[in-house]
Amino acid sequence: MMTQDMGRSPTRRRRHGVWWIVASGLLLPAGWIAWLLVALAGYNGVDDSDRSLAGQTTGSAFVTLVCAGVPLTGAILLLVRRRRDRSVTLVGPVGCIVLTCLAAGSLGYPTVRVAQSWAADAHRRAQPLTALETSRTQSEAERDLADVGTRAVEALGEDVRAGQVDRYTRGCPLSNLQQGTEYRWVWSVRSGSSDGSGPDTDESDAKPSGDAAEIERRTAPVREVFRRAGLRDADPYGWDLRAIGGGWLREAYADTTKASGAVTVETTCFAGGPGDG
Repeated sequence: MMTQDMGRSPTRRRRHGVWWIVASGLLLPAGWIAWLLVALAGYNGVDDSDRSLAGQTTGSAFVTLVCAGVPLTGAILLLVRRRRDRSVTLVGPVGCIVLTCLAAGSLGYPTVRVAQSWAADAHRRAQPLTALETSRTQSEAERDLADVGTRAVEALGEDVRAGQVDRYTRGCPLSNLQQGTEYRWVWSVRSGSSDGSGPDTDESDAKPSGDAAEIERRTAPVREVFRRAGLRDADPYGWDLRAIGGGWLREAYADTTKASGAVTVETTCFAGGPGDG
């Protein structure tokens, strides 16, 4: 009996690769947090969308490769060791493969979507400007805008010289995401002057007497001016008249008061001008 016991080979200790599973399991939620931080940095840290998407794609891809690569490496190493040493069980490789799939699915899919957005953004930036965006220089846009605005004021039954004209510009994104300029022309009745020569402010702000028919009568000629300029009626949003368009004019408003009224006309985004700086 003693001879038989001494001839038996000792039982091998089973190796499950638990440390690979633990390390990969802890890495995955850390990768989710890191991915969100990269995304937040991409949205808030850079004004230029091309640079933002490029940085977000690079950072997201790095996080995804690390979180999926570590368990995949563990699975490969454990399987290689198992071929030489049968004491290595399949627990470790299977667990690592599962974690690899979780990392690739939870991090890989959103990373691919970010990369697609980056590619679409780069493609859009490579496109030439549209004919509409280059159809007017700054001086031409300001001149044509003033012409439409003046005709709208006259259609309202007012004299442009009796009110105040303001011209504004602001930067805007063109179709290829370059910076262009929008132009705005605003006419409104002058507020009362200190010597009493101008109209009273309260009277200027009051609506004309009568019902909606009176407002419609006064704004109907302005509506026709807007239509001839390529605009169409839209929900007024608090104005007596609002029109929008898909051409060189983007939007226009008109309002009537007891003493006078107001007219605002805005262009679409044109290449050049002060807004592209």
